[in-house]
Amino acid sequence: MKFARNAQSLDASYIREILSAANQPEMISMAGGLPASSLLPVELVRATCESLADNSHLFQYGNSQGFGPLLDTLQRSSKTQNPWLICNGSQQALDLIARALLEPGDQVIAEMPAYLGALQVFQLSGIKVCPLMSSTSGPDLDQLESYLKGGNIKLFYSVPDFHNPTGRVWSTETRIAVAKLCRHYGVTLVEDAPYRELRFAGEQLDTVSEHCPELSISLKSFSKIGFPGLRVGAMSGPADFIAVAERIKQATDLHTGIPQQAMIEALLNHPEFSEHLTRLRQGYQSRYQHLSDALQQQLGDLVQFDTVEGGMFVWLTLTQGNSSDVAARALQHKLAVVPGAAFYPADMALENSALRLNFSNTEPALFPEAVNRLAQALQPMALTA
Repeated sequence: MKFARNAQSLDASYIREILSAANQPEMISMAGGLPASSLLPVELVRATCESLADNSHLFQYGNSQGFGPLLDTLQRSSKTQNPWLICNGSQQALDLIARALLEPGDQVIAEMPAYLGALQVFQLSGIKVCPLMSSTSGPDLDQLESYLKGGNIKLFYSVPDFHNPTGRVWSTETRIAVAKLCRHYGVTLVEDAPYRELRFAGEQLDTVSEHCPELSISLKSFSKIGFPGLRVGAMSGPADFIAVAERIKQATDLHTGIPQQAMIEALLNHPEFSEHLTRLRQGYQSRYQHLSDALQQQLGDLVQFDTVEGGMFVWLTLTQGNSSDVAARALQHKLAVVPGAAFYPADMALENSALRLNFSNTEPALFPEAVNRLAQALQPMALTA
């Protein structure tokens, strides 16, 4: 059997591959971007789940754009006037964007380091990724404009709120500046916002899309605030784009499953949903604080990291040593973490000194032991200092 060239060359996801190791007995996994199992809002959809069998229409074929009540809920609750399309997770939204807007050889800009799932979509589509450097306030605006001036950029992929993997948040000034640049050069902005509702400190900022709605595609995930196993996400964008993306979705999978869309719609409209979000944020703030304290107490000058105000990740910079080596040794000590190189295209692995730590899926009491295992993995570095 002869496989397509792009399929043959597609890099495996380090994170998906490591999940099998993460399920080993006594392993503490801080690798995958998993929400806390103990904080999933199961009780809020229990009645809906029990009533599914009484609603046979939910098991029929459905509209490719999505379940009507869920679309109505999204339209009512969002600031955008752009229409919505329901997807099998926001990961499918990225695939539909690539199919609708990009040709092999096209160029897209992505902040580096970047979400691994987006890099895989671009690689599978034969897209060239232009790496954009960033800092704590957001992307390098001079470098961004330099790319845009070239005239060959099709879109800019971004995660402005609690960026994966660094946890960074773009400043208001950066958001406005990026929107102006996209407008000036006529480049589409893809704003991926799976963690936006997980802010547990600081002030919520406007989305970038609010400043250039006619050139923006916004991605929304229900995996981080609801149930990742249901695989329900959504994207909004200009009506002509959503119409094309819906036709592509028809050819891909007809529609997202109706029962799981009904469950998400029930969750979003449950009278206790806002209380669930509050508990979720408080829970993640507690977990982050426990991890931060353990890192400072046990590792000291061996690592550096910036404070985060939400999301699920800490971007840990090693003051010495190779993070891929450390991650491999950490597995031997029953700790799963992700080295920074996993968040770059294979031909530009620029980050060998950072680790991404997920704090949302680890119970607070385990963080001292998790960091102790990381300290053991770092010991050869400390001995050579």
